[in-house]
Amino acid sequence: MADQFNFKQKIEKGSPLPLFSHRFILPKERDWIIFKFDATDNVWLQFLVFDPCGTLRVQYLRGNSLNEILLHRKIEKSSALTVPGKLAVGEWIIQVFTAHGSNDDHHLIESDISYEVGVESGKGDVVNQSDFHPLGNAPWVLPQQGKGFFINGYDWDEVKDQEEKWYRGDFHTHTIFSDGKMTRSSNIESAQKQNLDFFVATEHNIVHTSWTEEGILVIPGVEVTSTKGHWNVLGVRQWPDIRTSMPDGGLQTEAGTKRLFQEMKNTGALCSVNHPFLSPWAWLFNDIPLSMIDSIEIWNDPTFKDNLIATEHALNFWSNVWNEGYHITGIGGSDSHLLPHESYNDDGHPSLIGDPATHVLAQNLSASAILNAVKQGKVFVSRGPFINLSVSVGKETFKIGDVITAALEQNDFSGTCTVTLENCDENTSIYWIENGEVVLKEQGINSNYTFNWKNTEYRWLRVDIKSEDGQLLAFTNPIYHGNKTPTVSTWGQLLQKIK
Repeated sequence: MADQFNFKQKIEKGSPLPLFSHRFILPKERDWIIFKFDATDNVWLQFLVFDPCGTLRVQYLRGNSLNEILLHRKIEKSSALTVPGKLAVGEWIIQVFTAHGSNDDHHLIESDISYEVGVESGKGDVVNQSDFHPLGNAPWVLPQQGKGFFINGYDWDEVKDQEEKWYRGDFHTHTIFSDGKMTRSSNIESAQKQNLDFFVATEHNIVHTSWTEEGILVIPGVEVTSTKGHWNVLGVRQWPDIRTSMPDGGLQTEAGTKRLFQEMKNTGALCSVNHPFLSPWAWLFNDIPLSMIDSIEIWNDPTFKDNLIATEHALNFWSNVWNEGYHITGIGGSDSHLLPHESYNDDGHPSLIGDPATHVLAQNLSASAILNAVKQGKVFVSRGPFINLSVSVGKETFKIGDVITAALEQNDFSGTCTVTLENCDENTSIYWIENGEVVLKEQGINSNYTFNWKNTEYRWLRVDIKSEDGQLLAFTNPIYHGNKTPTVSTWGQLLQKIK
């Protein structure tokens, strides 16, 4: 005999961003629970299901995936976005909320919303098992008890390639489980066609609990998505409690965002601000300390027309970040949502995973090695050119992201930088950027820059690559000397200073 429950709710336009809780009792231990989520079209509603122990067992975002989810005690039978395991007797809670409202301090719902949740549980076989997205053959979250959930089934140190070299990847991707059009498998297929070695899975407010094992390295992540900005948790290790019902307001407030940053950093994850100057998704959390930010997505999907200006603003802001003495890594992200043949413009290039590609010089191809290298700034971002950059100081040679202070002190603070480009033509321009200023511009695929940083306490140097018509093609992270005590501490203070 199956247990069945049904919950309905209407939310009026102009209401504060809601969080509703619906409760049901499992009187006996069950083998499976089926949840069916129906909601108003084009409204981002998120559904979370907690068991009697407080473990988050089901996540669902009203997007492009099937609206039925099967939670099963057996891993091989449970749906994607679930935590399989024992289905305990007691009170289960379904929480429903949205972070899709006005981006002012009122956070109001901008249209009428209605939703319905159906629940059915039972023992034995489930009819029509094929009607659900399977969990996949690479579970990241194994059965557990506790608050939220931990990524306890993912091997962060599994090495897919032993060589220390430049690995090509993407730090911002989506699938049908949020607002993307690609499945997990099609993302992998597209990534392989783009010659990627890795990518990070970053759904909006959804943490994947599994993937499909297909050879390429997929790193767990999540894009925390509020009305005041988006940021990625790269290498997410536990579910971030983003709920607006939290005492600090969750993902919608400065206090909640600071808490989430700190909690994620405490687990070893990286916190990365996404498309900070791309309206209407620009970064508005001005009180976030710059010291809490590990990386900034400087270059978001180049095929999206508004990103041309947004990227220039991000590059300028990033230069000022470094001028203040903060060593924050600059990365890229395709933010891929579309099918490989689709474009945001009628006559434009397709929006593809790996465009731009973020190249990472890592000790090997593993999640931990990639994330460690990003933290160290061993990164360049490109739409095509491969950048070979070396810095010679005395008898020592350095690469992108390196600190060269000790070598400079032994060699009269002089050095020579060399750049050689691959996969681009002779009309390409190489810009040497020192402490935010262009100190040399040369056309071609080779360039040298000699410097003397004597009597300077702090200097940094990076390279930007542009096409003949001035379009950005690539940029490196800096090499640098010394340290500087910042004069500002928050994102907003720096914005105010450089206005």
